[in-house]
Amino acid sequence: MNSILKDVTERNGNIGKGYYEEKRKLRVLAGICVVAMTVTSLPYTAMKVSAEPEAAVQQTTADDLKLWYTSPADITKYYEGWQEKSLPIGNGAMGGTVFGGITRERIQLNEKSLWSGGPSDSRTDYNGGNLTAKGNNGATLTSIHNYFSNGQDNNAINLANNNLIGVSDDNGSNGYGYYLSFGNMYIDFKNISSESEVENYSRDLDLKTAIAGVNYDKNGTSYSRENFTSYPDNVIVTHITADGSEKISLDVSVEPDNEKGGAVNKITTPSTYTRSWTTDVSEGLISVNGTLTDNQMKFTSQTKVITDKGGTVTDEDGKVSVSGASEVTIITSMGTDYKNEYPKYRTGESKEALENRVKWYVEQAEAKGYDKLKADHISDYQKIFNRVDLDLGQGASSKTTDTLLSAYNGGSATEAERRYLEVLLFQYGRFMTIESSRETRTDANGYERETLPSNLQGLWVGANNSPWHSDYHMNVNLQMNYWPTYSTNMAECAEPLINYVDSLRVPGRITAAIYAGVSSAEGEENGFMAHTQNNPFGWTCPGWDFSWGWSPAAVPWILQNCWSYYEYTGDTSYLRDNIYPMMKEEARLYDQMLVRDSDGKLVSSPAYSPEHGPVTSGNTYEQTLIWQLYEDTIKAAEVLGTDADLVATWKANQADLKGPIEVGDSGQIKEWYTETTFNHTASGATLGEGYNHRHMSHLLGLFPGDLITEDHAEWFAAAKVSMQNRTDESTGWGMAQRINSWARLGDGNKTYQIIKNLFNGGIYANLFDYHQPKYFQIDGNFGYTSGVAEMLLQSNAGYINLLPAVPDDWANGSVNGLVAQGNFKVSMDWKDGNVTTATILSENGGEAVVQTKNASLATVVDSDGNVVDVTPVKENRISFATEAGKSYTLKDIPASAEVAAPTGLTALRADGENVKLSWDAVTAEEGSNVTYNVYRQVENGDVICIETGLTTTTYTDTTADKTLGTMKYQISAVVEGNESEKSAAVTAVEPVGAGKIDNADERIAYVGDWGNWTQDKNVNYMDTIEYLQNPNGGETATLTFKGTGIKVIGCTNKDRGKIEVLIDGESQGIVDTYSASTVRQKEYFSKEDLTAGIHTIQLKVLNEKQTASSNTKIELDAFEILDSTLVAPTGVEVSSKSGMTTVSKANSTLQLKATVAPDDATDKTVTWSTSDDSIATVDANGLVTFLSKNGTVTITATSSADATKSGTIELKVAIKEDVADVETIVEDGTVPASGTAGTKNSAITWNGAWSNWAGEQTKHHGGTKTETRNDSSAAGSYFEYTFNGTGVEVYSQKHANFASFDIYVDTVKIGNYSLNGSSSGDNQQLIFSKTDLTNGEHTIKCVAVARDGKYQVNLDYLKILSPGEGVTADKSALQTSIETGAALTKSAYDETKWNAFKTAYDAAVEAMNDADATQDDVNAKKAALDAAITALGTPAVPVVEDQTGSAVLVESTKVVLRWDKVSRAAQYRVADTENGIDMTVSGTTATLENLTPGTTYNFKVYALSNAGEASAKAIEIGNVTTIADGTAAGEIESITKTAVSDDSVKLTWALKEGSSFASYDVYVNGELKGNTTKTEFTLSDLDDGIYVVKIVAKTAAGKSVLPKQFSFTIENNGGGETTKNVLSVTNPAGISVEEGTAFKDLELPEKVTVTVTGNLNEKVAVTWAKGDYQTTPGTYTLEGTLTMGENMENPDGVKASIQVTVTKKQYEIKSVAKLDKKKVAYGTAVSELNLPTEVEVTYTDGTTGTASVTWNTDSYDGNTAGDYTLEGTLSFADNITNPKNLTASVKVTVAKKAEEPKPETKKEIKSIVNAKLDDISVKEGTLATNLGLPGQVEVELKDGTTATVDVDWDLSAYKSDVPGTYTLTGELVLGDEFENPDGLEVSVDVIVTKIKGDDSNKGDDNKGDDNKGDDNKGDNNGTNTGNNTGNNTAGSTSGTNAGTTSSDKAAKTGDATPLILWGAMAMLAAGAVVTVVTRRRKRR
Repeated sequence: MNSILKDVTERNGNIGKGYYEEKRKLRVLAGICVVAMTVTSLPYTAMKVSAEPEAAVQQTTADDLKLWYTSPADITKYYEGWQEKSLPIGNGAMGGTVFGGITRERIQLNEKSLWSGGPSDSRTDYNGGNLTAKGNNGATLTSIHNYFSNGQDNNAINLANNNLIGVSDDNGSNGYGYYLSFGNMYIDFKNISSESEVENYSRDLDLKTAIAGVNYDKNGTSYSRENFTSYPDNVIVTHITADGSEKISLDVSVEPDNEKGGAVNKITTPSTYTRSWTTDVSEGLISVNGTLTDNQMKFTSQTKVITDKGGTVTDEDGKVSVSGASEVTIITSMGTDYKNEYPKYRTGESKEALENRVKWYVEQAEAKGYDKLKADHISDYQKIFNRVDLDLGQGASSKTTDTLLSAYNGGSATEAERRYLEVLLFQYGRFMTIESSRETRTDANGYERETLPSNLQGLWVGANNSPWHSDYHMNVNLQMNYWPTYSTNMAECAEPLINYVDSLRVPGRITAAIYAGVSSAEGEENGFMAHTQNNPFGWTCPGWDFSWGWSPAAVPWILQNCWSYYEYTGDTSYLRDNIYPMMKEEARLYDQMLVRDSDGKLVSSPAYSPEHGPVTSGNTYEQTLIWQLYEDTIKAAEVLGTDADLVATWKANQADLKGPIEVGDSGQIKEWYTETTFNHTASGATLGEGYNHRHMSHLLGLFPGDLITEDHAEWFAAAKVSMQNRTDESTGWGMAQRINSWARLGDGNKTYQIIKNLFNGGIYANLFDYHQPKYFQIDGNFGYTSGVAEMLLQSNAGYINLLPAVPDDWANGSVNGLVAQGNFKVSMDWKDGNVTTATILSENGGEAVVQTKNASLATVVDSDGNVVDVTPVKENRISFATEAGKSYTLKDIPASAEVAAPTGLTALRADGENVKLSWDAVTAEEGSNVTYNVYRQVENGDVICIETGLTTTTYTDTTADKTLGTMKYQISAVVEGNESEKSAAVTAVEPVGAGKIDNADERIAYVGDWGNWTQDKNVNYMDTIEYLQNPNGGETATLTFKGTGIKVIGCTNKDRGKIEVLIDGESQGIVDTYSASTVRQKEYFSKEDLTAGIHTIQLKVLNEKQTASSNTKIELDAFEILDSTLVAPTGVEVSSKSGMTTVSKANSTLQLKATVAPDDATDKTVTWSTSDDSIATVDANGLVTFLSKNGTVTITATSSADATKSGTIELKVAIKEDVADVETIVEDGTVPASGTAGTKNSAITWNGAWSNWAGEQTKHHGGTKTETRNDSSAAGSYFEYTFNGTGVEVYSQKHANFASFDIYVDTVKIGNYSLNGSSSGDNQQLIFSKTDLTNGEHTIKCVAVARDGKYQVNLDYLKILSPGEGVTADKSALQTSIETGAALTKSAYDETKWNAFKTAYDAAVEAMNDADATQDDVNAKKAALDAAITALGTPAVPVVEDQTGSAVLVESTKVVLRWDKVSRAAQYRVADTENGIDMTVSGTTATLENLTPGTTYNFKVYALSNAGEASAKAIEIGNVTTIADGTAAGEIESITKTAVSDDSVKLTWALKEGSSFASYDVYVNGELKGNTTKTEFTLSDLDDGIYVVKIVAKTAAGKSVLPKQFSFTIENNGGGETTKNVLSVTNPAGISVEEGTAFKDLELPEKVTVTVTGNLNEKVAVTWAKGDYQTTPGTYTLEGTLTMGENMENPDGVKASIQVTVTKKQYEIKSVAKLDKKKVAYGTAVSELNLPTEVEVTYTDGTTGTASVTWNTDSYDGNTAGDYTLEGTLSFADNITNPKNLTASVKVTVAKKAEEPKPETKKEIKSIVNAKLDDISVKEGTLATNLGLPGQVEVELKDGTTATVDVDWDLSAYKSDVPGTYTLTGELVLGDEFENPDGLEVSVDVIVTKIKGDDSNKGDDNKGDDNKGDDNKGDNNGTNTGNNTGNNTAGSTSGTNAGTTSSDKAAKTGDATPLILWGAMAMLAAGAVVTVVTRRRKRR
């Protein structure tokens, strides 16, 4: 299911004078000039009903905001005419769309609450679609978490797909419902029989008044209609006038909509939309009252027809007729009994009450009269709409809106017309916001008119089966609907959304409980949940398909829209009452839902990125939204001053979140955390569609979120890369989202390109946005309006960003009334892309932070004309304080000399050291001095300028050491000293080398409208081909490659044209791709004699053909690059450096080595991959990291030069465990020796036409797949396979053209599994898993089932799971010893000892790799190896001779060192002791990070032996200076002014201490006045006025500090200098001194700065008074008297002040007094030691004091004799320091324990005199108490004596009512006197005999037998034991499982089963009912 989005936009306008006069003028114009209607290229063009009316000519002015047309919307095309041509009106709750018909008018009516679904008489158990059995109260989610944490991702994914879903209801009949069309009002004009009878026809929608009009003339009479929906009066009004001799004659009817409709959804149950109703007509009132069939919702409409006194109104059957009128007014109101209140969602009104409520509105409106209705409507509408005005230079146009749209897209519209359409669409979005979403209003009848938010179609639907139910989609669409609401000044229109989200909380808590296990008792708010799709009835469940329906992050996302209400308005009361409770509850939900991922970070799991890709544990989409939720909720709580404890939790959770943003290997924002390059994992598996996908959910941190801003450069750059990958074309809302996101990235021209794409592929003639497959969806309209606002103004990043993304096409313009966060209203003008003035109205006060070009040089004045002090934040950003209600204007902003950033940058790696760059020259005026600077970034390090002043557009970086990592380059242009922005970053890449390059390869650059076509295999190379169906000429395809030749491969045919081939800019001639028939993979160009090196080929399409060809179509399939200089690889061999191929330690590593043959192969690099990353991963250097899972993994090294050459090594993980699962791969077939036709696996039964194919070996396990044909004959084909085991998995390739499988296990259908994938085909992947089978024989059967007209299926391989034996030998210690040995260096040891060691080492490795090695053998080999390592002795110390090193990379905080290898060095130590550097590395490269910028380091590299002993001499790498961080040191402290003459002043400035600058730029009122090297500058020829000076200090390197501002006023120029009054004083910074400092010794400033008349700063002397100053600690404020200078007075007696802080004297502890030794008795507790609480200390000045002691007594044990030294931590006053961390100590001796008397020895019992008592015979029924058992027995003691002891009898076995023999045992009661070391017991047999006369067993063959004399007495058929061990997985035995293994054999298994069974049988024989439970060994 595609997702859908929405946006909201508005417009403003005034009603000009003579509204009707204007209409008449238009009709007069029409009589002069009649133009034919232009046929547009839009999806739908209105068709004639009978004949076209004559069209009016309407000249729009630049100030108009009108949609207008010269023909009606086609009423005969019921849905298309509505969707593409009708014009909307509304008031937030109800509305209509006006067709403008001539013979018949249709107004489609809508009432936003008219929904089917929800509670119903037929759905009494309605619960919002939740499926309790699926969510299982959170148990399902917990199981998914456990599966993920255990590495069982497939199980997690399957469980999520099957269970995290809600009720399926696309039909709308199970409670989800549909937003329904109310119906239509028809107006039939009885005096017009044909449209051809009228002339000068026009219809329009005036966005300035929200009135839809129709005008035409007929027989000299001018007819006019006006339609609007009034918010204040809650009615739809149609006003019709006739000005002339003819009169109005018409019929009015209202017809509810009872048809399915012509939209997209396929409703199969009519009751979903049908309804019953009655229509009553009385006194001109049409009253419709009805009920929906599905949910019994009541609805009503009341329509009153009113005419002037001359007209007649007649009631007829179902309609009202009017005749003889000059004026008719039709007033309609509608309503339902819906109320958004859980759980009933009804008002409870009766039919009559509802009818009367709605009728009241009509009656009130009738009484008011038309003129007043219209005036009130316009006033209310314009109150919102008129707030924003946009001028982009739009101009008048005579084109109708549809014609203008066609001209815009066709390129024939003027620039002024283009601007008009762009502004019109912007304001159209604002209009639709106001019309579809209004705040709650309480009317005079007491009714609270609360409305639902805008849905997928806003308010307007034209059918009952509207796309996606016209619902509330929350995975971008509902959010987009409200994106422009705040920024374009319509905050109140967001209230319906906030109320709606709040209404989801109660039902959402049920969803949270069922699916997340988060419950809320009555009154609790522990968390609520909602997902992708919602209706008005609390439908908060997941969707019915996990892939689009599960999206708990939808709530955090929509809450951003709610939080924005506060961000833009600052309304804390509304925040507290309406918004924060929702945010708080949702944050609490995530506090409970987040789980730890494998890296310990918090994630939301499972996660799915709408609407593609894998199911994962966490992803960027969800993590970003959760981060933002915490961010916003924390801010809200802090604003409100509440929930401090929760805030602490939220901050901790936010900091502990995984991600949320990670950057991938392609430089992109990862969409999934397992992603490396775009949409691929490290193993090459495809993750999602990615490229060109409509959703951009991983970029929500860019927009609408706050995570990714220009202030986070790495993420900002990565977002650009990801945006490029998503491309510029999409569905309507997708392009709207791209507009907003590119605006956030500051790329105005890119944003504008997408705007043009939107007009060309997403807008209907009535300016409705559409979503594929071309159905109206309003979100794109709202998204466009938001995007335009974002281009002009942004405020999400904490500052007001003016013109952040204005395109060149909008270089000049103005806007008024946009809103920035903080409730700042912004108006501005701009010219040439630079702000000229900007006025910011501060509604709430507070700090304003503003960004625009050269903002720091701008002047800011308030609404009183005062110059405002500003703080420069950056060169383009300032901040200043504001007062509520005041305006602040930025002016005098120096215009930037715009220098365009270079484009076309390429960076190609020539070899390991060199990267070649080239770029396009920038355009500059002739004669300009143009140079270029080159910037480089290694990995994520500093961006460093590596070259300046280049005059060419090429450059070779000769220091581009490939081993340093990924290198990115940027270029800037410098024109006449002005440097441009840097170009987009480009990553250096290897040029394409020898081999075939598919047309879809991203390294081919296409220009033009190329398409891509996918066909079955073997038709086109790699299945795809690029094509131009109808070229324009000039399109190109360009590829840069490395080689000596190239071939071009494509498809020739009878409709093909010609291309020109250019190589390195030189034409190679014209190629004709025509052929008489189709020839695929045809080589149609070849060049094989190029010079070896890098070349560029370009195919230029000519749009030319030979005569025989029917077209000029071009197709490109592939390039094949040739290189005669290459020595191709012939093979790859992989080995383990240590020799180990088996590891036995979890999380260990193993270094592999790949050897490429032959030795002289040109490219010996390889890429590494793993067959199973759940067992082991491998990095780019061949380092394998094993996880904790046992199994076998194959590591492959593939030649980079030839992907068909690879080598493998099989590695085994054998961690000791009791038992393990065995995985067996069953391949589908085998790879052929040549060709692509492989052999099917005969062990699999194939039914139908299956063939094995080996054409894409890298995509298939084992190199092949077996597949059916791709036609209907494939349906029903199947394969089946019988296996022994406990589980089976099916792996297949997925593709957009593949079908599906029905899968059966043991004849039981498990389900249907789709093979739908990407259009290019994915690598093989798991499609089915069943792992819970009983161990034994099973059969899997996969049957091909067609899917949406696709038939082909395939099998890649099967994986069989079965129980196996565990790993019995623990080799982990042996592995450690081998790893120790592998690290040794041969040259460091004696050769004889080394050879002995090597023998032991090889034997150890052999045992390590031997699966049959016993534990004894392993232990012996380890001991021998350890001994051999010991015998080697101390390794020789390496000797540094003439080795050298250098710094190969130097950045501000990072340095990379490299040096020559030293013989016998096992490791190296890198040190710079002066700077605290000391690190050890194993190779000859060291990366040092976190260094100090601008610091010189002198490194020494010592070689270390295996024993860690360092070489005497070091390799010295000195004078390495890190780059300074780029900031200029120091700043200007103050500026003063001195008069030079009447019109001249000298400015003088002082620098802060330590500052040093080379020059200063002086700006006055935004104009650069000059540059000086001195700290003074004279301004001359000054007139009276205010002057704002900005001085910019610069270093010798050209680095600038932020400007220092100074302002002054010149008055009375020419009249001599006036007296200056002191206005204020700038008090100096306070000072701090140590106690005892006398007043006379204080270093107080001699002068202070005062501000005098004219806002001038002057320095004056000051005399300080002692006042209350004391030398003891404290803070004292001193006053200073000012000494006046010349012409200066101090009338207010202003004084200076300074704060002096006297601090305590500082003491440093030198030593701690020694304490006396303590001796204590054995058993003394810590609390009884009486340790001192204070200790004497001596300070460095010789004085003494005391410190408190806290003793650490953890080591003390009073019950163990010995000496204990206890240490104590010192604590002391703040003015005492303890830099050596000295401690107190005391020695405590615990005495030995005194000996205790030995206890008396107990008497040991040797035997029982009569251990077996005589049998006792009793009758059946004798109680145990009557058996006469003895209470004592006689025993013999070991000392030879006898004694009597008591007996305790165990009577539990005795059954008095069951005849038989019972052996009872008695335990000896010993007391304190005796011991029974042998556990002796006394026993007796009790025989229960049957009472005569009981014949219950009569005739029984076994009567009285009781196994007497049976050899198996007591055994009970022991043959029943053996096989029950291990076979009964269900946990109980069953008779059918009886085995044949004897019980003594069974006992050897080590299980208790035989004994259990023996006991069970004995009990069964005794008549007991027994369940025997056996348990299998734990499987790990």
